[in-house]
Amino acid sequence: MSTPHLHDRAVAFMAFLQRYAADRGALANLRGALSDARRHRAWPLLGGFPGAIGNPAFETVAALWAGDPAGDRPNAGNLGDTLHSLAKENKSFEGRVKRLLTCDRDEIAERVAPLVRAARAKGVKVNYARLLSDLLWWNDRVQVEWAKAFWGVGEPADAIALGMLDPPVADSADPASASPAKEAHA
Repeated sequence: MSTPHLHDRAVAFMAFLQRYAADRGALANLRGALSDARRHRAWPLLGGFPGAIGNPAFETVAALWAGDPAGDRPNAGNLGDTLHSLAKENKSFEGRVKRLLTCDRDEIAERVAPLVRAARAKGVKVNYARLLSDLLWWNDRVQVEWAKAFWGVGEPADAIALGMLDPPVADSADPASASPAKEAHA
């Protein structure tokens, strides 16, 4: 999970972007941030938010948000949850998610763009503030959170941990699993 500071910064950035929600020209320029040739068009719009210009996470999220400003779902989970919704219809997403989770900080922002666009095309909403904070904080912990959300662990972490500590249940039909006490009586 991202740190509170980074998440607050991401929420503030999304609020900052709202000023462009009804401006079609500004949205087009923000979408250009995904293209090296048009990236500079987004900079005047991003310049009002410290640290956004030249930061791939800010630029990518701004561009993706500009593709569907109404598609932001602040109460949604992380990108793993979003991709899990997509995978119900398209099994090829599992391989894409596996590749995504192996990305390093330098390439993750670029790699999420096609997946978020696929979500938008299918009407699956994205939590852009959470996406931004995860990209800013990209590390093993975020990768694990996305993996858990995608593959749907479905149990609280404590229950899983407790279950892992329980000894395996012996199968009475399997002679190799017989306990030493049973063998002594035989």
